[in-house]
Amino acid sequence: MATPSLTSLGHEIYLVRNLLAPAVCDHIMQVANSQKFEPAGILVDGVDQDVRSNDLWRLDQSEPLAKSTNELLMSTVVVVQRLLHQHYGVQFPIAENFSILRYRVGQFYERHVDNILLQSRFQEVQQGIPTRDISVVGYLNEGFEGGETYFDRQDIKVKPEAGAAVVFPSYFTHPHQSLPVTNGEKYAFTTWLFH
Repeated sequence: MATPSLTSLGHEIYLVRNLLAPAVCDHIMQVANSQKFEPAGILVDGVDQDVRSNDLWRLDQSEPLAKSTNELLMSTVVVVQRLLHQHYGVQFPIAENFSILRYRVGQFYERHVDNILLQSRFQEVQQGIPTRDISVVGYLNEGFEGGETYFDRQDIKVKPEAGAAVVFPSYFTHPHQSLPVTNGEKYAFTTWLFH
């Protein structure tokens, strides 16, 4: 497998190819499909099917299989952290636990930003919720249609590649969406990095 590297797509959006080997992607999808997915939420504990209709398996630390899958992905996000440090000279040493996302035909996630979790930043500060700095959206498979990650402000559309991840600022400068899957199923993973 080739060495992962940061490829600029423009406007501080990067693609990291070869982050996960095909066998690792297949393994994670197999494990995920043995688990119970739940409707993915917006903000904290909110579900709005008009905004986000995909399914999610949150890799929390209370369940052994979720914990080991999260640890596997954490061992690969170190590569992203190192590449970002080399590129920006800034470290992003903390990563949130991962989630595995499944998008079936017609499922989507409307335009949003990743660093707002409550109704206001003031509420987040009061509750001690850190600000997400960097978003990492990885792809576990190909062989489906639609499902691109689209940055409308930058007019950049990222076609998912198995084992790759798109990396970008989590802020208002980079609203994005997961376009509807039109054929097949899309599997992805997400985490967020903090400075």
